[in-house]
Amino acid sequence: MKFYNREKELSKLSEIASLSARKSHMVVIAGRRRVGKTELIRRFSQDQGNLLYLFVSKKKPHILLEEFRDLLSERIPLIKTVSFRSFDDFFAFLFSYMKEHRLIIVFDEFQNFEFVDPSVFSIIQKHWHKEKDKIKGAYIFIGSVFTLMKKIFEGEKEPLFGRATARLFIEPLDPDALTEILTDHHLDPAAYLPFYFTLFGGIPKYYFLSDRYGLFGKPHTDIIRKLYCETDAPLQSEGKELLIEEFGKNYHLYFSILQVIAGGETQMGRIADGAGININSISKYLDELTSYYQVLERRTPVTELKHGSKTGRYHIKDPALRFWFRYIFKNQSLIEIGDEKGLTKKIIDDLSTFMGGAFEELIKALLLRRNMEDALPFKFNRVGGFWTKKGDVEIDIVAISDDEGKVLFGECKLKGGRFTKAEAQRLKEKAEYVKWRIGKRKEYFALFSMDEISKTQKKALEKEGIICFDLKGLIKK
Repeated sequence: MKFYNREKELSKLSEIASLSARKSHMVVIAGRRRVGKTELIRRFSQDQGNLLYLFVSKKKPHILLEEFRDLLSERIPLIKTVSFRSFDDFFAFLFSYMKEHRLIIVFDEFQNFEFVDPSVFSIIQKHWHKEKDKIKGAYIFIGSVFTLMKKIFEGEKEPLFGRATARLFIEPLDPDALTEILTDHHLDPAAYLPFYFTLFGGIPKYYFLSDRYGLFGKPHTDIIRKLYCETDAPLQSEGKELLIEEFGKNYHLYFSILQVIAGGETQMGRIADGAGININSISKYLDELTSYYQVLERRTPVTELKHGSKTGRYHIKDPALRFWFRYIFKNQSLIEIGDEKGLTKKIIDDLSTFMGGAFEELIKALLLRRNMEDALPFKFNRVGGFWTKKGDVEIDIVAISDDEGKVLFGECKLKGGRFTKAEAQRLKEKAEYVKWRIGKRKEYFALFSMDEISKTQKKALEKEGIICFDLKGLIKK
């Protein structure tokens, strides 16, 4: 599968590479596993003849040093006769070599030095402090365990705190890139994007797996069974592989919370009840999952700008993790007995309900992409959802222009063709609960549909004051 949509990141790395001919740089690249950090560096290295890639495995220090020496010897033949007794010797050699020879050195899974030899961070700091103005090139440190990378480079008491000259956080692919992937595989994005977004979000590795297994265009049942439900399916243990190292010994507790949230409970009290955790303790864990681990996000109605709103709700940020906790982690008993048919059926039976929430997120992401292209009747400066404290009134999409005093209220439907005049009237009634600039705002109402809406229905809804958007119209051509 080809490489997609990292032009900005490649441009940034190329800029740093150019600057490193005069001044040294220390670059930190972070992002969740499978997001494409290593592939980004591989693409970048194609234009860099002086780049050395080193993977930090969790091995004994002397074994890893031998591996590094052998890789260095491919560039510096004389080093074959050198024996590094310690990482201090190794980095002393690198810094000395870089005084005369420009070199870009990449350490992938850099956080693993915490388990191999934690003194490495102090060693690098020592040599960097003494030699950074004398060397040419760059050190690029890639990490996928977010909490450890944050501790290493942002902990005020850590040796490498404040040393980085550049940071890149690699985000999942945006909907436009996903559209391109599906188009390249001869699929209609308007028909397939909601399904793939629900399963995979914007994580490139999962689309690569679909390509590798020849699953693009296959029935939903086949894709889910092959990737998640078969014995030893490639994504069956995905949540554990991504998060156990992040969470450490308390992972069971965090997993229970995430399962409850993936199941649809988003309010603190209900999450506490579902996870069997005392209400007085749950806020601590939710704060950790939100602020420290950044697996959750706390959302508030788009009209509320104050921090600490009591109407906040918790959501798993990553669509792929949300899918895994809702269906795979929850149904471990079916996996243990090898009931792949039962598990697949359970997922398929519930999937349309689950896709509804994912479709709302997809629409918000697409609106953000189209905001400067006049997709809506005005350019908004904030977009989100709205709900009352009791949860008896909810609006899927609320887009606001504070400067123009304009607001759009929208409903998201997978089957927009079923949207009735009564539902249009109900949307207008719900808008009255939004207390933003009452009597001084210009209102718009919209239907966002996955399916195309017929001309007849569009005309009928337009008479009711509803603007119709189907997914096909929001996707980048």
